[in-house]
Amino acid sequence: MYHPSRWMHRLGIIDLGSNSARLIVAQYTPGESFKITYEYSRRVRLAEGLAANERLQPAAIARAIETLQMFQAYCAANGVRRILPVATAATRDAVNRAEFLREVRQATGLRLRVLSGEQEAYYGALGVINGSGLRDGLVIDVGGGSAQISVVRDGAFQRGHATSLGAVRLTEAFFPDERVTAAQFKALNRHLDQTFAKLTWMKLNGGRFVGLGGSIRTLARIDRDQRDYPLRLLNGYELRLESIEALIERMRALPVRERARRIPGLPSDRADVMLAGAMVVAAALRRVGAETLIVSDQGLREGLLYEAFLGRGATPIIPNLRTFSVLNLARVYGYYSRHEEQVARLAVSLFDQLARRHGFGAAEREYLWAAAMLNDIGTAVNYQDHHKHSAYLILSAGLPGYSHRETALIALLCVYHRKGKADVQAYRPVLAKGDGERLRKLGAILRLAEALDSSRTQDVAEVKVRSNGQQVCLTVIGRRDVRWEAGEAQRNAELFEDAFDCKLEVRTS
Repeated sequence: MYHPSRWMHRLGIIDLGSNSARLIVAQYTPGESFKITYEYSRRVRLAEGLAANERLQPAAIARAIETLQMFQAYCAANGVRRILPVATAATRDAVNRAEFLREVRQATGLRLRVLSGEQEAYYGALGVINGSGLRDGLVIDVGGGSAQISVVRDGAFQRGHATSLGAVRLTEAFFPDERVTAAQFKALNRHLDQTFAKLTWMKLNGGRFVGLGGSIRTLARIDRDQRDYPLRLLNGYELRLESIEALIERMRALPVRERARRIPGLPSDRADVMLAGAMVVAAALRRVGAETLIVSDQGLREGLLYEAFLGRGATPIIPNLRTFSVLNLARVYGYYSRHEEQVARLAVSLFDQLARRHGFGAAEREYLWAAAMLNDIGTAVNYQDHHKHSAYLILSAGLPGYSHRETALIALLCVYHRKGKADVQAYRPVLAKGDGERLRKLGAILRLAEALDSSRTQDVAEVKVRSNGQQVCLTVIGRRDVRWEAGEAQRNAELFEDAFDCKLEVRTS
């Protein structure tokens, strides 16, 4: 069994942005498994007043240094010896950058690495590629001082460009007052269109458009809550242009002081800058003719993490993200063992031999494998009802590379591996037609596979299925006596017989 206590490295990553400063702490075994153990974000508004004279202001510098001191103290107190601190647009663009970096060094001991616009775009795209499986398309990262646009082709970063379209910067330049006038609104839209028009290479070419950054995450949360969406996941959430434009109109009609109160989910400390941030996203979508933006909750910080996790000199791209996501989650909870591998092997064998009866394809085979590998992780919470806990953990953590529908299917399959029955109705907004039957049949196979290793001995060497009309015969071939396993499979035949409309006979060879 994989033991999560064997983590080899701990790493802190600090991202000092134009609007917020963020810290994540990760522990990882290089190339094998990782998890985020701490995350904190604080609004510092480092870019506040920068537009007036291109200088970082004393109050903003003080807020940034205080926050960085807190981050450094947290890492020191928790034994995180390696820290990667980076700074982005506000620091990059300030004429007093060198003075600020010296002050930070003297006050905290941290040597901030100031990323260029292309480096910022690269690490953001790297986080998206490894967090969503994006193969082809565009990435937009809307921050406080800048917005980065990146092109991804064949699963790799191709090019990136930083624009000055940051939410804080645009708010100060175009929306300085409590209310937004029609002329101000029109002027910003014109500026956005003119800026994007210069990026002649900004084309989807049949790919997907993925967005990240605080403004986009906030838009997704507001939209998700308005829809009463059944999953709490942000990564992979689909945000429609029409929804963004509707929210823009709501914010535009309200004075800043009333936006957070009148719009559920809008934080008060983002109420002033969210309108400009949302307008950047909407203008970008219109520019490339996209109706939907895929939200990523991974970006620059995770990009830096992946570079460390995959090792220097290696291509910092996880080669098979979907497989990695399943195995990483199993390892994180300490349930990647011979039992899970045996259940997955038997489940896939049953699936293949029953192909004519279920009519499913490669996608369903993969969902079944994933559920077999993860069906016991809920034991980390409590053995009782661990099938339900497994589903909860999957739905909470997510599976990067899988869509929300696929993640829900895998989670709900775990409920079936014991005597549970998945509440399909609760997840209808993300499921497709026929998924109820899909879950019952795959769940029936998973339950049989689990029963066939209920002894946790991996004594079943092979299973053979013979199907004849309304009768299915399952022969269990063992390395040793497998009467117990065959008996458990027979005792768990009810779901299979109901799902496949047949009688199941289990025998040993």
